[in-house]
Amino acid sequence: MGVYYLIVNVDKKELLSPHDFDHGAKMAEWCYQGNRVILALHNLLENRWKGDRVYAVSDYALASYDSRYKAALSEALRGTGAKSLYAYASEHYTPLGPEDTDIEDHDIRYIYNHALKVFIDLEHCPRYTDWIAPLPLLIVMGHDAPAGGNFDFLPEECVDHVGTWCDTVRSIEVSRTPLKNVDYAEFRPGFTEVPTGRHYYIVNVDKRLLFGAYDLQLLSWVCCRCEMVHILHNLLAGDWKGDRVYVVANDALKGWEFPGNDELCAELAKSEEKGLFLYAEKHFTGLGAVVGTEDHGIRYLYNHALKEYVDLKHCPVSEEDRACIAPLPLLLTIGNVGDAALDLAPEDDGFEHMGKWCASVRSIEVSKEPLPGVDYPEFRPNFLERKERNAWSGPIIVTE
Repeated sequence: MGVYYLIVNVDKKELLSPHDFDHGAKMAEWCYQGNRVILALHNLLENRWKGDRVYAVSDYALASYDSRYKAALSEALRGTGAKSLYAYASEHYTPLGPEDTDIEDHDIRYIYNHALKVFIDLEHCPRYTDWIAPLPLLIVMGHDAPAGGNFDFLPEECVDHVGTWCDTVRSIEVSRTPLKNVDYAEFRPGFTEVPTGRHYYIVNVDKRLLFGAYDLQLLSWVCCRCEMVHILHNLLAGDWKGDRVYVVANDALKGWEFPGNDELCAELAKSEEKGLFLYAEKHFTGLGAVVGTEDHGIRYLYNHALKEYVDLKHCPVSEEDRACIAPLPLLLTIGNVGDAALDLAPEDDGFEHMGKWCASVRSIEVSKEPLPGVDYPEFRPNFLERKERNAWSGPIIVTE
């Protein structure tokens, strides 16, 4: 059950059904950048559908609702005798599938609304893990239905933009490059499901790769038994050994000025993004689901430059094992200043060690067993959220 959508062209009596593009019809199943439905929509609006009344319409969109799209929906249904545009289009409009449309990515980047005198730069839309396509949500009818939409928008003010372009759809123009002699204000609706706060990617600067958890807030995924941590350990035990690997925050505009990073710093300084998080998001390759998430028993983390090691069995945990913060991501973190939700805070244990291993990341070696012939002192950063520790009834113990 849920709310289902079609993209309809009222003037040409044509429609795009996500089902025909091998996607589910709920908004969250197809409304993201790079999806073939979105590519078809953008390409049609650049050509045959330019200037037409085009809407994303749900099966709950009824003109009887007191909604911001009421006037546009009533006009679209005028003379049909129908109450539901979704039902009427399904029966009377011509469906266009992938074989009938251009689904190639032609680098359409700008969406203009000449009536509202604003434009959207798709490169400035939040990407993180969802990278929601803004246009369908701006021209949607029925997302405010009693059954509810398919996105939980965060921050809440994003909801105020849903459906606000329905009355001006004829004035929409998409473009690959900025339109000449058009000086409109940039509009950033900010549609995203990712919670507000500070977010982090794990990036490999040498191999130009990145990956992240669905919830990118730091303390959401740095549990010792989290798959993200297993992936990081496994990569450093294999192909990523000796590489520059960092856990970088989305708002960190500096912090990677380490020996050997001069080229990286120059590259970022010349970029539009400036920060490594956004730059990697645009220019690096995401690992996706190709990395093994199994726990292979990595226990020891060595830093040969600093001549110290961490034994993961000596990380602090509660008796109930409710939390065990993995030290390596925090030792490689850039941009954690402790002022955001789910960041380690200055009053938390181990905060002074945040990012300590970044400058010597190439000398990190992980292993299942102690390295023979290596006699370094043990380093125990003891990362622990004090607010959680104070809430526990049992003592903090060290597992052997």
